[in-house]
Amino acid sequence: MKVIAVCGQKGGIGKTSVSMNLAAAMSKHSKILVMDVDPQGSTMFWAETADDVENELPFDTSPSTDPEALRHLKSLNEYDAIIVDTPGSLRDEDVLGAVLDLADFAILPITTSTLDFPAITRTLNEFVIPRGVPYKLLLNKVDTRRGQKRLDGWKQAIDEGEFVADRIGVPRFNHHIRLSSTVEDMPMEGKVVTQYTDTRANQNAIFDYTAVALELTAQWYEEAKVN
Repeated sequence: MKVIAVCGQKGGIGKTSVSMNLAAAMSKHSKILVMDVDPQGSTMFWAETADDVENELPFDTSPSTDPEALRHLKSLNEYDAIIVDTPGSLRDEDVLGAVLDLADFAILPITTSTLDFPAITRTLNEFVIPRGVPYKLLLNKVDTRRGQKRLDGWKQAIDEGEFVADRIGVPRFNHHIRLSSTVEDMPMEGKVVTQYTDTRANQNAIFDYTAVALELTAQWYEEAKVN
């Protein structure tokens, strides 16, 4: 079983959307639990909205904000993966640290905003890397209307930037998540990406999250073969 921490000490980078929709994409072939340890409770608000509109999510959710509950759930080994939506606030560093102590992998969403770089750099250097947790950055909310050249520039910045001392570049997903009104509307509709019809309006979101989920599971498959 894998514990995936979705983290980044900044609001607005899309941790909750990534947690919920990656869980949806992975749940096609795996038993997934989403755990919300963020005091803001965005993930649980989303899940409660799904209940209100009588929509059954394709994965389980846990309302516990106590990282110790994660330790217990991990020991039960009832799920193929637990995805943890972590706090973005600096006030909750102890919670983030406790989750990463148990994590097998960390996903750090980052938008195409220069303001995201300091927060991601801090999260990497103070929390993820010291614990030896494997990780990847995930470009999120990418506005493709601004052109491929700009997107390529951001990928290059991640591949060649000095986020970590004595290291050029950091790992990132090959795929990215495009900015989408469908994704923005999901929490208030109580739905996740796999519950939308594959129409022109929804196809980008469906493709993007499916691609990221496949990329992640393929990586784990290759690692398992080596080990």
